[in-house]
Amino acid sequence: MFKTLKNILVGILAAVIVIAIGAGAYTAFAAPGTNIFAAQPQTVSTNGNGTGTSVLEIPASDINADEAAALLFMREEEKLARDVYNALYTTWEIQIFPNIASSEQLHMDQIKVLLDRYALTDPALTPGQFTNPDLQALYTQLMAQGNLSIGDALKVGAAIEEIDILDLQTRFAQTDNSDIQLVYNSLMNGSFNHLQAFTSTLAQQTGETYQPQYLPADQYQIIITSTNGNGNQGGSGAQSSNGQGNGAQGSNGQSNSAGGQATGTGIPQANISGASTVHGITNSFDLAGMSVTLDYGTILYVQLGSSRYSQSIGFAPQAGEAVTINGFIGDRGLYSAITVTIDSTSQTYTFRDANGSPMWSGGNGNGQGNGNP
Repeated sequence: MFKTLKNILVGILAAVIVIAIGAGAYTAFAAPGTNIFAAQPQTVSTNGNGTGTSVLEIPASDINADEAAALLFMREEEKLARDVYNALYTTWEIQIFPNIASSEQLHMDQIKVLLDRYALTDPALTPGQFTNPDLQALYTQLMAQGNLSIGDALKVGAAIEEIDILDLQTRFAQTDNSDIQLVYNSLMNGSFNHLQAFTSTLAQQTGETYQPQYLPADQYQIIITSTNGNGNQGGSGAQSSNGQGNGAQGSNGQSNSAGGQATGTGIPQANISGASTVHGITNSFDLAGMSVTLDYGTILYVQLGSSRYSQSIGFAPQAGEAVTINGFIGDRGLYSAITVTIDSTSQTYTFRDANGSPMWSGGNGNGQGNGNP
């Protein structure tokens, strides 16, 4: 029952996880001026025209003992992230920790919807306390490391997101319930962005390049590249200098070293013809995205793109600020911003141009060099 929907969701996750392939160009589909979101925040694209589906719109299925145990575990693992980030903020007072902790609370809430649906007893205890002994031990270990230095604290944040991604991948594969898969998919997208935010902040604070501690190096690189999408110029090729352009969403340029010249092209452009405008109150901001409670009650996570670009334009909305967002839903079921206006100041920040190209992208990279082809 519901196998068609489940198969579609599995296909979506395969694109989101991007273990073997990079993310493609976004495709927008929402008609301007329409309410494109379901009644709950857990929405993903579930068919060819991108219609969003809410968890509560999917009929509940029976769950087995393994699926129930996975939900209880993930509830506490999201709590671990929240508790660690709140504690590390007390020590280091870096804003990224409470920002992402707010997102982790939303992740906990998403799991709680499923716990209630399947009549499972919530295992969540007070901050720093866990029903699962393995998570209790992990919390103690991570707190000890995170209290050593700012750099160690940020590495702890990145490590938690790596662990979360791997655990969500494992548990997604162990269930065929569409509502559970939908929530796991939503949480995984959040972890992709949080991982990018922590590694970016580590580089800014310490100058250190983060090395993955749990994810395979190739999978980590794909996640970081597809989330961040910075463009670069220059490079080196066989027997000749050449240029390479890397675009957003992992679009890679092509090089030609014959004659000692090379041109790289990246076209990280989205179809934004179906963009829509929404309004709401900011819940949290984690550099790569922001959580907003819309006027009609839905909690929406808005993709912004590169955290470096957000910082470069001074975009830092505060919790409680009203915002007006013009954006679109891409092929990963995520709502991405074109512009965000802070209502109190009427200042508009632009993240994509009128053609759908991201403002943070390096675009086309061109290089020339004299070499021996």
